[in-house]
Amino acid sequence: MTRRIEMDPLVNFSFTVDINGINVARFNGVDGLNYEVEMIEYRSSDKPNLPQFRQGRKKAARVTFKRGVLVGSGNNLLLNWLREVESKSITRRDVSVTIGDYGGDETSGGQRTWQLIGCLPSKWNLSSLDSNSNSAAIENLELVVEEVRQ
Repeated sequence: MTRRIEMDPLVNFSFTVDINGINVARFNGVDGLNYEVEMIEYRSSDKPNLPQFRQGRKKAARVTFKRGVLVGSGNNLLLNWLREVESKSITRRDVSVTIGDYGGDETSGGQRTWQLIGCLPSKWNLSSLDSNSNSAAIENLELVVEEVRQ
């Protein structure tokens, strides 16, 4: 008799997402954690053939969460936040993204958290709903982020 191995269906969804400290979802992938500043090119009169640069505006990041599931009691928080877009009374929220080992040992260095400051949801795609498939409930969630901190 072979022993059945217990499996956690959320193991593949290793990025946990918290909104204002409440765990709302787990995702398979995160893209767009970046920081970008525009560089303005100018030329000085003493060196007209040599371009020089100065710092311009900081660009907001567009962070995309891929293939996720809503978890915990805070999943209504995410859905209500997305519904605020329709009512045009949306508020910016801080989001934290954590990837880590699930052995519970945070001192091993296996856990890392990014803080996304001043987020607004800009796009949300659901996957097709099929009871015979094991696909994620959220295909993509895109946030516009004012600042990314590690």
